[in-house]
Amino acid sequence: MAEKLRSELQQLSSVQLRDLLRTTGHGQLLQSEVYNKDKQVAVSKVEEQFALDAKNEGNALFRRGFMNDAVSAYSRCLKVDPSNAVCLSNRAAAYLELKQFDLAIIDCTKAIKETPMIKPFMRRATAYIAVQQFRQAVADLEAALEFEPRNKECHAKLQSIVDIATDVRQRAGASTEFRKAAIQAALIVSVREGWTKSAVRGNPGPAAVNGHTLFSGADGRIYLFGGRAVREQKPDLFVLDENDNSSWDIIPTRGTSAPSSRAWHSTSSIGHENRELYCIYGGVSSRGEDSSVHLLEHDALRGYQWLQLRCLQDSSEIPAPRSGHATVSLVESTGNRAVFIFGGRTKRGVNDQLLVLRCSSLPAVAVADSSCVVDTTVVWSEICQEKSVEKHLNWPSARDGHSMCLLQRSECHWPRLILFGGNGQLNDERMNDVWTFDVEKQLWTLLHCFGDIPPPRSYHTAHTIGEFLFVVGGRTAESEDNTVYMLDIGTCEWFKVPVPNDHGLAPRAWHSSVLTDGGKLFVLGGGSYHGPLKDAALLDLGYFQSKASLLFRRHDDKFVLDK
Repeated sequence: MAEKLRSELQQLSSVQLRDLLRTTGHGQLLQSEVYNKDKQVAVSKVEEQFALDAKNEGNALFRRGFMNDAVSAYSRCLKVDPSNAVCLSNRAAAYLELKQFDLAIIDCTKAIKETPMIKPFMRRATAYIAVQQFRQAVADLEAALEFEPRNKECHAKLQSIVDIATDVRQRAGASTEFRKAAIQAALIVSVREGWTKSAVRGNPGPAAVNGHTLFSGADGRIYLFGGRAVREQKPDLFVLDENDNSSWDIIPTRGTSAPSSRAWHSTSSIGHENRELYCIYGGVSSRGEDSSVHLLEHDALRGYQWLQLRCLQDSSEIPAPRSGHATVSLVESTGNRAVFIFGGRTKRGVNDQLLVLRCSSLPAVAVADSSCVVDTTVVWSEICQEKSVEKHLNWPSARDGHSMCLLQRSECHWPRLILFGGNGQLNDERMNDVWTFDVEKQLWTLLHCFGDIPPPRSYHTAHTIGEFLFVVGGRTAESEDNTVYMLDIGTCEWFKVPVPNDHGLAPRAWHSSVLTDGGKLFVLGGGSYHGPLKDAALLDLGYFQSKASLLFRRHDDKFVLDK
């Protein structure tokens, strides 16, 4: 039609074209100097004006609610100007109102091909949601957010996808594709504000540190111990102000068994689950790798104190000094928390031992008040791998700078440890393998993962939310990284968490992080080869945490564990 109109206009004489412009209300085009020089350009001007008038007519009809008439007007515009992206997008909006979703998708696709803009992406996403093509809808909404990262309508549509998916799971189960779309949508919504950065202050506050540890106390506050700075870091215990994410205070401690300054150690809960007792183990001190264990207890009346401890085992049963290991606390059937320790670097290089540290606190007298501890005994044990070649292949290789987290007991699994990444024997031998350890069966399993697999890395941090593993930063072969990755453990698929680029995290490794009960991921310090970092940042994963239990994959062959 457009070619036919153009041909007919070109066949008119200059006088006929002038009369046509006057009678159709487009006489202003006669004032153009271009018209007097080139009739072809004048013809194009006529077509452009016809298309504009038709589009404006369509917009007016759309606003009045006459959708069929609006489609007709937009169609007249497109007959003259088939590549008009705005008109294609507007006709798609009318098709959406008429519930002609397939036609809306076609028009939006054409508009995006001509000129990518936010509206056709959003409108196509709306059509995809209506026809239950959720993966495509999430992809379009993510593309739309590239134009406006804080667009509330986009986030509302993503939340609607999550709500549909979680509701379906409760009733009848969701398809794999639908579930994956909901996971991606939940991630986008949860991290929509990106990282919130804060300074590190105090009087005194912690120095710029790397190789330190953060941990959550029973009071929900965040604590810091150890690390290495440009100047020597004192072995002080710091606490973050609960009302100010940038202000730190030193916590007074008592006792004569305080550890020396150290870095790349571990801090874990230990002892009975009703006691607030923390184990600081290993690390690098001024004397090199350290083998000592230190216990820090918090008591509501007496505050924090370092406890005297003893180990009655032979020296041959005490593990070699190490740093860069990974630990997980697990409440056993006795009600006591054991610390599982894997790997680390010793004087002989990296290590592949799986150790367990337990402690028993003996009360001063046999009375109800068992908080009066006079002696704490620690006991080491090792979970040994089989010597056969076949069994040896089912065991993670020696490493340091890896992460290890706890997967809580579920209806399908006993408690498991999940291990990721780290350095091999050589400093540039980085890994990105994932292993789980069944604590009951004492069996390691290598996961065969796919998707957005993170490059091999070490000295990152990791946390679990339900059946999902989040990995933050780390040192890759090229440099420090600031990316957040998430592993869906049920399907072994990796996702790159879409944190907005304008609210990113400075690249880092050797940092520490803690995930609060409310789903706030707090990162402090770390560094690069340029030196330590003195900053902190917070990423809100609370929305994802609230939906995680409804999004994880339930196995078709699920079973219920014995009580």
